Amino acid sequence: MRGWIHGGLIVVVMTTLAGAGEGPPIDDRATRAPVLVEIVALDPTIRLDVRYATAENVAGRKLYPAARAFLQRPAAEALVRVHRALEAEGLGLIVFDAYRPWRVTKTLWDVTPPDRREFVADPARGSRHNRGCAVDVTIFDRATGKPVAMPSEFDDFSDRARPTYTGGTPEALANRERLRAAMEREGFFVHPSEWWHFDYKDWAEYPILDVAFDAVGTAKGAAPAAPAAPDLASARVVDLTHPFDSETLYWPSAKTGFVFDRLSWGRSPGGFFYSANAFCAPEHGGTHLDAPIHFAEGRWTADAIPVDRLLGPGVVIDVTAKVDDDRDYRLTVDDVRRFEQAHGAIPAGAYVLLRTGWDVYWPNRGFVFGDDTPGRTTDLHFPSYGKEAAAFLVGDRRVAALGVDTPSIDHGPSQDFPVHRVVAAANVMGLENVDHLEALPATGAWIVALPMKIAGGSGGPLRIVALLAP
Repeated sequence: MRGWIHGGLIVVVMTTLAGAGEGPPIDDRATRAPVLVEIVALDPTIRLDVRYATAENVAGRKLYPAARAFLQRPAAEALVRVHRALEAEGLGLIVFDAYRPWRVTKTLWDVTPPDRREFVADPARGSRHNRGCAVDVTIFDRATGKPVAMPSEFDDFSDRARPTYTGGTPEALANRERLRAAMEREGFFVHPSEWWHFDYKDWAEYPILDVAFDAVGTAKGAAPAAPAAPDLASARVVDLTHPFDSETLYWPSAKTGFVFDRLSWGRSPGGFFYSANAFCAPEHGGTHLDAPIHFAEGRWTADAIPVDRLLGPGVVIDVTAKVDDDRDYRLTVDDVRRFEQAHGAIPAGAYVLLRTGWDVYWPNRGFVFGDDTPGRTTDLHFPSYGKEAAAFLVGDRRVAALGVDTPSIDHGPSQDFPVHRVVAAANVMGLENVDHLEALPATGAWIVALPMKIAGGSGGPLRIVALLAP
């Protein structure tokens, strides 16, 4: 349970972590998508003795809602291999603790007297437990079901807890070394102050998380699980599309807007009612699709986008508070990581929808674009994605689409459209001028985005809806 405060390591950690403030710190080294899995879902014969789910712990109070233990998938799979290797000796693993939400680390820090805080992780730096890459374990005898002797009890703060302690019985020392050897063979390394605490070798590649246990999926896939699609018979449907009409907004340089011609309306010569219309419009205006060909030669045209890419799990990242202070705000990688700390990893194939609140200005051109001068594109002001965040989402998270409630997936002042270029090169769709994102949860919706199937098109008008559980 102790923080890593030895030697020069604290300097490294402090220089690479952003301040925690009111939430978990951001570690710029963390590049892997977190995939927490429940250990006993991989092997139910691993035993749990989760002290933080009881009042029998150093805090003297219950800190977990249930006796559950999670690790990042590679670490969990390695732990299962340790457990199964020990079976040949008639032994197995007991887990005391594994993934720990950051808020629990903060609680432990807050309730610990200052003179004893050397024994707890500092929430300003986070811990390897918070990353899902640390596990506290001991060995049990499969014949008796009882834990084997060790030099100290779990969470002992004396020298007996150190893996280098030479006191104790020969049996206890041998058991401690047996555990250490078995764990190290699978990529775990013992904490220098606690014989029971092991860190997985890739811990630095995972972010510090604050995902509650009941928000963590179970071990049933190699990637973050998308939410189950709602039953179409009972799903609630939210329209995310602005209507196309004479007020529809197009890019300032567009030569025309939405043109609607009524061809027929009224009683036909045969005595029945009949109406028909014609319309003409640029591809890129109103709620619309940017096909990858829009900014990347050789990528999908509107009609070539595979139909199974036109729906997927929705993720809504809300930056409305940020744009209040900066009309040209751009989503950052830190914003994405903070979202994942609160809501879990963004699954592959997701529709990421950036909510800025800009749809309330529609269709006021001056407010939406920040400038209503006809034809001028050099003084536009509205928020959207930043290049680095877009690259992270399409490269690391492998999302299917980036959507936003502003006119572009690049922010207003952009003149070279780096987000468009990054997204299009990855054959990822852009969805612009999306409406009513305030009606969607952060996760849980499914998005259906059906553009006009224009052969060879670089985009087109879009009807986009969200499906929600009733």
